[in-house]
Amino acid sequence: MAHKHIPAMQPATRGLLGAYLEARYEVHGPGGILLLRPGQPAPQGLDAVLPAARWTLITASNPGSQPRSGADNHRADAILQAGLDALGLRRLPTLASDPQGNWPEPGWLVADLSTADTDALARRFGQAGVLHWRTGEAVRQRIYLAPPADGLEGIDTTCVEWVVPPP
Repeated sequence: MAHKHIPAMQPATRGLLGAYLEARYEVHGPGGILLLRPGQPAPQGLDAVLPAARWTLITASNPGSQPRSGADNHRADAILQAGLDALGLRRLPTLASDPQGNWPEPGWLVADLSTADTDALARRFGQAGVLHWRTGEAVRQRIYLAPPADGLEGIDTTCVEWVVPPP
């Protein structure tokens, strides 16, 4: 199966960026659900269930935030899991959705995935954004699109890292 890649300079829309920043990111740990929010500290207890120096929440579903069939998403997830297994990384299942629970995307909270490997996997699976942060820092949103052409006024982007290759 070929993976779509998002063109590096495709601009994000204000709506898409807002959706990522307002999304509900659930981590399904052995003691229940932990919630992640971009710009907020990771929940207490995360380090106890998945000790790490850094964490990454990544999915292989719906590349470029475009709906894809469940079968296609499942196949891409199996490839992502195989890649994480090959790197020997520990992980917990996640479910990201909008605040009302719509647009569910299963994924993985991965312990100690390097920034370079995070970026490579996000691009391989056509993801427009992932969560990636170090222990003790607020949860960060990495966006693999150019900032919105219509500007960022009114959007708090202090937790956003734009990962756009140089032209």
